[in-house]
Amino acid sequence: MAAYAALVSLMHLIDDIENHHSPPISLDKHQIQSLTENVTFLQQFLQAYKSLVSDSDEADPLEMRIADAAYAAEDVIESHIVDKIQHNRPEATKPRCFFNWFRGSKDPRNVSSKHDGIDDEPAKLYQAVKNVIEEMDRIKKVAMEISTEKVVVVHDQQRRFVPFSSGMKGSGKKVFSDHVLHGIMEKLMSNESGRQVIPIIGMGGIGKTALAQAVYSEKAIKEHFYICAWATISEQYNTREILHELVSQATKKDKEQLSEMGEHELGLELYQYLRGRRFLIVMDDMWNIESWNEIQNFFPNNGNSSRIIVTTRLSQLSSQLNNHYSH
Repeated sequence: MAAYAALVSLMHLIDDIENHHSPPISLDKHQIQSLTENVTFLQQFLQAYKSLVSDSDEADPLEMRIADAAYAAEDVIESHIVDKIQHNRPEATKPRCFFNWFRGSKDPRNVSSKHDGIDDEPAKLYQAVKNVIEEMDRIKKVAMEISTEKVVVVHDQQRRFVPFSSGMKGSGKKVFSDHVLHGIMEKLMSNESGRQVIPIIGMGGIGKTALAQAVYSEKAIKEHFYICAWATISEQYNTREILHELVSQATKKDKEQLSEMGEHELGLELYQYLRGRRFLIVMDDMWNIESWNEIQNFFPNNGNSSRIIVTTRLSQLSSQLNNHYSH
């Protein structure tokens, strides 16, 4: 994906300048923060974004706009690096050599160079970066509007989009419609006897956790499942801590009672307690299939309609969960 690659390239350039012992130019700290936040947001957005033209040869307009903004930011920064090097090293015949050493090899790109008004360069750089940030802010607004229109719920390896309402997370208003809530509840309480994994997928901040919490706290859900337990996985997960949390919630035992148990002991304790009982487990904020592989075998398939909800920002993870599903 060209847009994602452009964002990665821009972040590498910013990191190189920030971490270089003697950077050729100095970027405003607030602008660096704004650029970094925008790039991170757009990367997360693209990871979950399903383009309407993904199945055709047509370029997606939003992805092109993101790529253009990232390229523009790179060109602004690079051109000022070249200007600074040429000004400080008038005898150098190949200032680009230093730049290539600083950035590493990359695709050829037109980088303008201006020799006049070098004293105004910091102000020009600030304004040029400001313009790019403003464009990224506009793109971010569009991306947020798209993101709040849908969350992807994958079930039986079939994908469909369900709409969100315009409520804001943390405002006391729901960030999803009753239709979405009831749709997931129907999946959880269906007559399908096998253990099922129900992923809720979307970019960071879209309301996946809020949706899972709303379903989890419903009285009908509490009455339907004999055991309900919740664990937050996160990117830097700890399998023992996850099992510790799940066992404590499932068995109602104090965590202190379980503190001396190792990872395998906790896993067996969880398996034995869940065996024969209808359970609902929520695995919130899963980042990779490894965390699932290390824990899924401790969730028995009781043939009694037990369910597991997984929230994740990675769309490709849903198919992996199904592929690694133990029956």
